[in-house]
Amino acid sequence: MPNTNEQRLDVIDNCNILLLKFEPFSSGNNTPEERMVAQLTWLKKRAEANQLELPVKPEMLSTLRYIYTDGTLSCYASKPNDMKYIYNEIELPMRKLLNVTRNGKLLIKNDYFKFILLCINSLLKLLGNPTRTLLPHELKFIDELKTIRTLSEENKLTLPFRNYIPNYNGFIKSDSSLTDIKNAANLFKIIDNYIFNGTRPDSWLTPKHAEDDIRKYLIK
Repeated sequence: MPNTNEQRLDVIDNCNILLLKFEPFSSGNNTPEERMVAQLTWLKKRAEANQLELPVKPEMLSTLRYIYTDGTLSCYASKPNDMKYIYNEIELPMRKLLNVTRNGKLLIKNDYFKFILLCINSLLKLLGNPTRTLLPHELKFIDELKTIRTLSEENKLTLPFRNYIPNYNGFIKSDSSLTDIKNAANLFKIIDNYIFNGTRPDSWLTPKHAEDDIRKYLIK
């Protein structure tokens, strides 16, 4: 599991984003806002001092985990009745923090998206000449992959997606059904985590590592 300077900087950056949202509040234990400021301040200071070991013990992230799940502080989005603003301004930075701190994951970055496109193209080629008859939901999954590729080509792709429903149900069922097709399951996991979870493989420490890692999956 990685424990990199990049992750340390990601923790600091996302703490700063959220601390700006809760700037009027002081650190304390009386209100959700105060507890959130305390949690973010602790994480930021530990990261700045190079003292944040990943993954962080769950009990040390209790406030962040609870507020992310409960949505208690969604009202501080600039448009609190609009899920797009709630997600982008409140949920997404918390989600990124949890991916790094709780799960010890590497976050998606623009430099790595070209490798996801290579994975998508390889998986589409693989499923275009399958070793067995594809199931209906797997055919739907192929259409969904093509949609993602098209959105990317049109510069309309903002990642990570908030959820699978309603446009990507094929992803949900294909998670467990592609395991019998060589390399399909591995490619699926890489794509699925990148698109929907906002994380990249642990081995993708740099773009060069990513390029080396996916070479074994590429289909000409």
